Amino acid sequence: MGHVIGIDKGTSFVKAVVFDAAGRALGLASARVAVLSPEPGWHEEDPEASWALTERVIREAMAQSGVDPASVMGIGIAGHMGGLWLIDGAGKPVRNAICWPDARAQALQIGLEQTGALERAFAISGNGMMPGISVMLMAWLSRHEPESLARSRYALCAKDYLRFRLTGEIATDPSDVSFVPGDIDARDFSPELMRLCGADAWADRLPPVIASEAIAGRLTPAAAVGTGLPAGIPVVTGLGDACANALGTGCVAPGQSVTVLGTSCLNSRVLDRASRQPEGMGFLFAMPFGRYLRILPNTSGTITMDWFLESFGGPRRADGAWDFAAAEALAGAIPRGAGGVILLPYINGSGVLAPFHDARARGAFFGASSQTSRDHLLRAVYEALCYSTRDCLAAMPGQPGQSGPSERLTLTGGGSRSAFWAQMFADICRVGIDVTDTAESGALGVAMLAGAATGLWSDLEEALGATQRRAASYEPDPVAAADYDDWFGLYREVSAMSRRHFAARAALSLADATGGQAA
Repeated sequence: MGHVIGIDKGTSFVKAVVFDAAGRALGLASARVAVLSPEPGWHEEDPEASWALTERVIREAMAQSGVDPASVMGIGIAGHMGGLWLIDGAGKPVRNAICWPDARAQALQIGLEQTGALERAFAISGNGMMPGISVMLMAWLSRHEPESLARSRYALCAKDYLRFRLTGEIATDPSDVSFVPGDIDARDFSPELMRLCGADAWADRLPPVIASEAIAGRLTPAAAVGTGLPAGIPVVTGLGDACANALGTGCVAPGQSVTVLGTSCLNSRVLDRASRQPEGMGFLFAMPFGRYLRILPNTSGTITMDWFLESFGGPRRADGAWDFAAAEALAGAIPRGAGGVILLPYINGSGVLAPFHDARARGAFFGASSQTSRDHLLRAVYEALCYSTRDCLAAMPGQPGQSGPSERLTLTGGGSRSAFWAQMFADICRVGIDVTDTAESGALGVAMLAGAATGLWSDLEEALGATQRRAASYEPDPVAAADYDDWFGLYREVSAMSRRHFAARAALSLADATGGQAA
C-alpha cells in the first residue's frame, strides 16, 4: 500500500504529514520557525535553519506513522507565498530569507501608489500590492542592499527553496508566480510589472515556471540521508499555501468558498476565469487545471488573537501555552456584541488589503467604557475576525460574475477546530459552515497532487473522492444572526470612520514631507 508526504512550510511552523490512500494522516510533526527581526517591521528567517526543521519533521512524521519508507510514492510541498529567498549559483543562501509579513518596503509601496503604478500592476496581476511580496522586496533591495541581489542567481519563494533542497532542481509554479506578482492571464512572470516596480534589472533571477502538479525532481541522495527516505522519490512542484488549502478542503469547483483561519484569514472563492472584481484589492492566484482562486484576505488572522493574549494576558495551561478552551469560556460568558466594543482587526504592520486597500491602516478598539473588562475585549477579538470575513465575502465575485455569499463556506486552519468560533462564523456570516476532518488541509492538498502524479490515485478527481470527509457542520442561529446584523452594521461604520482618519493622517505626513505644500 502506498503513501504520500505533504509538507506545509507556514509562516510560524513547518509541518510534515504522512497520508495513506484514504487521506488519513498517519504521522504528523511540526516545528516552530524562528522569526528574525534585525530591524523594526522586518520579518526574516534563516533558510538553513528552516531546511533543517524540514528534514526533522519529515523524519519525525515518518517515525510516528510507522510506515515503511519504501512505500512513500511521492512528496508534495506547500509554502507561504511572497517573500524572497535568494540563493547564489552554488545554491547557498545569500542572506536571510524575507517573509511576506515584512514591512520594510512600505514607503516604497506608498510612493508607487502615488504615481499610479499600482493600478497598472493590479490590472496585470489581479493582486493588490503589499510590502512583503517578491517584486517589492527586490525593488527595495536594489535600492538599499544591491550587493545581495548581485551575489544571487535565483530569487525563490519558500516552497521552491525547500523543494530545491529536496531535489536539487530550480523551478516554481503558477500559484507562487501569481504573488510575485506576475501576469495572471499568462500564468507567468511579467516584465512590465517588474519594470513598474523598479525591479526589472533582476528579472533574470526568476526561476522557470512549470505546472503545480508536475514532477519537478526526485529526492537527492543528500536529502535522503537528512530525511530518512529512499533517494529517487518524485517531488511535485507544489502550490502556494492558499491554493493548497483550498485544494485540501475539496474546494475546486467554481463558486465554492473557503476561509483559512490561520496567521492570515484568507477568504477565497474558486473561479473558472481570472476575475479582478472588486478592483484594486485582494489577490488572484492561478490554481491547477485552469481554475483561479480569488482571495480577499484579512492579513491579521489568528495573529490578532496572539497579539491580544500577549498584550492583555489570558489563561494558560500547565505547560505555559495559551489555554484556548478557557479563553473561549471567558469570551462565551460575554453577551453577543461584546458590550458594544468593536475591534478593527488591522494588526498586521503591512496594513489592509481587503475589502479596502490601505497600507497605512492600523487596528483599534472602539466603544470601550469603564464597564469594559478584558473579557469584553477578548470577545471582540473573536467577533472581529468574523465581521471581517463577512465584509470580504460580501465583496467577492460570484459565479458567474455575481457578488454575494456562497450557499456554504468551508472553514479550515487552526481556528476552525474551535466549535465556539465556527458557530460564531455561521451566525455572523449568515452561511452554513463546513469543517473538514483534516486539520492539515495545505499538506493534504499538495499530497493529493503528489499521489495523482505517481499513481496512488488515477487522477485528482479520484484523490478528492477518496480523501474528503466532513468533520462538523454549523448552521446560523436565526436569533444570533439577527443580533449580529446590527453589530456588523456598527463594525462597517467604524471601519469607514477609520479610513477617513488614515487618509487625513496620510495628508499630514505628505504635507510634512513637502514642507507644507500639500493640501
